[in-house]
Amino acid sequence: MRLIAFGDSLVAGAGDPDHLGWIGRALLGRRGITLYNLGVRRETSSDIAARWRAEATPRFTDEEPMRIVFSFGANDCYPQDGAPRVAQAQTMKNALAMLTGADAHCPVLMVGPPPMADPGVSARLEGLNENFKVLAARLKVPFIDVFQPLEADGLWRSEALAWDGAHPGAGGYQRMADLVAAHPAWRAFTLVD
Repeated sequence: MRLIAFGDSLVAGAGDPDHLGWIGRALLGRRGITLYNLGVRRETSSDIAARWRAEATPRFTDEEPMRIVFSFGANDCYPQDGAPRVAQAQTMKNALAMLTGADAHCPVLMVGPPPMADPGVSARLEGLNENFKVLAARLKVPFIDVFQPLEADGLWRSEALAWDGAHPGAGGYQRMADLVAAHPAWRAFTLVD
């Protein structure tokens, strides 16, 4: 199976000294899955929407099953010139376009954004996460919500605060990976025959 992960620095695993991030950790010990981690630091949903198709296409094959994971939103919610970098309405349009576009080619799964140390950014992310849940349910795309469990997780927050307020270390990413890997949608999505 080829699994392509699109997202931002949280998908890329920024801050993880082991360079695995949550997705690498969620797949540890799993054979038969080739991961293409295409997380890019500072990218918004608009940036990912502009590149995902061109980057996914050369990785498609008739010889192996394909899967696409999307996880984004943090950079959309960060302020720039006094406003979020991407308005929530545009983020939702981008999400709709990516989820429906990718779903036409292969199974798709979305992992919601984690919380941030900045209360304003985190509040915007919480609202965005709820909207992502509704959109994913409407499209029948599996959605894994990590926001609330990580919001309550002292390790996630303390590691993020120790570095840059957004990215945890190995322990925080492991907590997120554990949430994702334990979810029935992830287990079904990554099942290799």
